[in-house]
Amino acid sequence: MAAPRPRPYRRILTSALHRRFVHASALALLVCYITAFLIGDKSSFLWAWFPIGGCGIRTVLLFICSLVVFVLRVGQIHIGSRTTASPAGTLKYLVPLDIVQTFGWYIFSAWWFSEIYKWSSPTEAHLEWINRGRPHERASLNERPIYLYTCHLLLAIVQGVAHLYYDFDRIPIPVAKRVAGTADQRTHPVEPVSKRMQVALPGLIKDGFTRSAAVAAACPVAYTFLLRRPAWSFTMYFAKLFWDFPRSAADPPGLVPPIGPGLFVRTMFSGGLLVICWQTANLFFSTFISKEPLKRGQPLTAEAKDPNGSLLTGLTAKKETVKSFAFWELCFISQRFPDRRKMIFNDIDREGGPAWSQILQSATEVIKGISTRIDEHKNPPLGPKSSQAELTQPVLHTLPRLTDPPKEDNVFVPSPNATSRQQKIGEAFSSAAKSYGQAADWTPTARAKARDVFDRASTAMLSPERKQKLLASSQELKLLTGPSTCKPENLSPFIAQILRTPIGQLFRQTYARRLSGIVLGAPHANLCPIIDAIESLTRLLIASLQEDQYGKVQADVPEIVRLFTNTIMTLEPFINGGLDAHWTDVNFPPSSNPQAQAEARRIPDVDLVLDTLKSSLKELLTTFNLYLKDIRVVGKDLRLAKEAAGLIGEGF
Repeated sequence: MAAPRPRPYRRILTSALHRRFVHASALALLVCYITAFLIGDKSSFLWAWFPIGGCGIRTVLLFICSLVVFVLRVGQIHIGSRTTASPAGTLKYLVPLDIVQTFGWYIFSAWWFSEIYKWSSPTEAHLEWINRGRPHERASLNERPIYLYTCHLLLAIVQGVAHLYYDFDRIPIPVAKRVAGTADQRTHPVEPVSKRMQVALPGLIKDGFTRSAAVAAACPVAYTFLLRRPAWSFTMYFAKLFWDFPRSAADPPGLVPPIGPGLFVRTMFSGGLLVICWQTANLFFSTFISKEPLKRGQPLTAEAKDPNGSLLTGLTAKKETVKSFAFWELCFISQRFPDRRKMIFNDIDREGGPAWSQILQSATEVIKGISTRIDEHKNPPLGPKSSQAELTQPVLHTLPRLTDPPKEDNVFVPSPNATSRQQKIGEAFSSAAKSYGQAADWTPTARAKARDVFDRASTAMLSPERKQKLLASSQELKLLTGPSTCKPENLSPFIAQILRTPIGQLFRQTYARRLSGIVLGAPHANLCPIIDAIESLTRLLIASLQEDQYGKVQADVPEIVRLFTNTIMTLEPFINGGLDAHWTDVNFPPSSNPQAQAEARRIPDVDLVLDTLKSSLKELLTTFNLYLKDIRVVGKDLRLAKEAAGLIGEGF
C-alpha cells in the first residue's frame, strides 16, 4: 500500500497564520473601538462608550480601515530586508501593481474614515455637504468637508510613501548568534507579544500625531494653491446629481478657503487617529505573524500525518515566506525536540531518499548560494550576445579572385635580375623603403615627430587656460562615463554634494547594501534561512552521535566540513577587501584612513553569517575530534578546516 501523501507545509503554515491573524484583528478592533469613542458624540456618557449602539456601529465600520491594511500586508508579505544596491534600484523589483494597490488601499481607507468621521461629528462642526440658506435662497456647497477629505487623502499618500520607503511589508524576525554554554540557545530571540506591544505603542502614538500635524500644517498651503479648484470641481460634479446649484457655484467662493483654527485642530486630531489605526494594524500584523513556528509548544508539523514529509515540502518551497518558516521550524527541531530528531534519523525508507539526505540537500543549496553569488560577482557571466558570438563559428564567404594564385616555387631561391625598365624602378623603390622601415630608430623618431607636431598645433589653437580647462573637463567626463574605476574620494565636490542630498541618496549604492545583496541575495536578504540551515546541520550532526541508531548521518560529516570550510574561505576574504566601494558611496571612508575603512566593511548581518559558520565548524571539529580519522577528515581537508575555524593557535 502506498504511503499517504504528506500535507503541504504551505497549508499548515496558512492555517497557523490564520489563527494569528484573528488575534491581530481582535486588537485592531479594540483600537477601532477607542477611536469610535473619541470621534463620537459625548452628550450622553452611557451611549458614548456602550458597544450596543452608535459606538458599536462606528467600531465595526472603522475596522474596515484597519482591515484593508491587513489585506495589503498579506498580498505583499516577505521576510528579508531589502538588499538592492540603491533605494532607486528597488523600484524595478516593485511590481507596478504593488505600488498602485499600496496607495489605492490607503486612499480608500482615508475616504472611508472621512465618511464615518463626518457622520459621527456633531452639528456644531458644520461638516454638512450643503450650506442651507433661507427658504428663498438656493443651496451652496460647503467647503469645510472638502478640505477635511483633502487633508485625509494627502495623509493617505504620505502614509503610502512611508509604507513603501520603510518597507512595512517585511516581517521582522530577529536573528542572533547562538552563544554556546548559555541558557538561551535560540537563534531567533523573539520577545513576548505583550512586551513588544508595550515598547512599540507609545512610539506609534507619537509618530501618528506627529505625521498628522505635519500634514495638517502643509495642507492649507497645498490646498489653497494647488488642490482647491480640482477638489471643488470633483465634489461639485457629484453634488449636482442630488442638489441644484446656481451657475456661479462652479468656482469656489472667495480667494481664501474657510480654514480656521477649529478646522485645523479637527483635521490634526482626526488625522492622528487615522494614522494610529494604520500603524497599530501594521504593528499587530507584524507582531503576531512573526511568532515562533510552534503550536501548543510543538512544531507546526507535529500534528500532521507525515511530519517529516510536510517539513520537506516546506524546505523545498519556492515562496520565500514558506521556506523561511520551514527552516525556522527545522532549527527548532534540531535544538529542542529530540523525538523529532530521532524521527528524522530513522526515516530512511522514503521516496526521494532518506529524510536526512533530503534535509542535507536543501540546507546545502542555501549555504552554497553564498559562494555562488560571490563567484558570479567576481566573474560575471557573459551577455547573451557575446556568448552567442563566441559559440557561433564564423562563416567564411569566398570573394572573386582578382589576381593569380601565389606561386608554388621555392621562395628561398634569389629573385632574377631585373631586365625591363619598370622592374628596375620597382626594385630601387622597394630597397629604399626597406632601408627606412627596417631602421632601428624609425618608430621612436616617427612617434616623437608626431607628438611634437600635435603639441605645436594644440598650442597654436588653444591658450594655456583653455588647455587646462579641457584637461579638467576630460577628467570629469571620465568620472561620469567610467564610474566603476573611480573611488568616492576622487569625485568632484559638486557631484559629491549632489549625492548627499535627499534626492541623490536614492541613487547612492552603499557598501553595506551591495555586500548584503551579494552575500545574502537580492532583492531581499535570505539571512534567516542561511542561519537556520547552518545551525540545523550542526545541531543534527552533533545529536546524531547519541540518537542515530543506524549510524548513517556520520558519513556526511566530511561533506559538511568541506562545505563550511569552502564557504568561510570564500566569504572572509571577500568581506575583508574583495569588494570595493562604489563611486556613489560618498560617505565611505577614504583609503587614507584604513582603520575607519575596515570598520565600514563590518556589516552586522554578513558578519553574523561568517561567525555562525566559524562557530559551527569549530563545534563540529571539537565534537568529532576522536572520530576524524574514522570518518576520513584528514590531511588537507582537516588542515584547511582548522584554519577556517580558527583552531590553529588553540592547540587543537
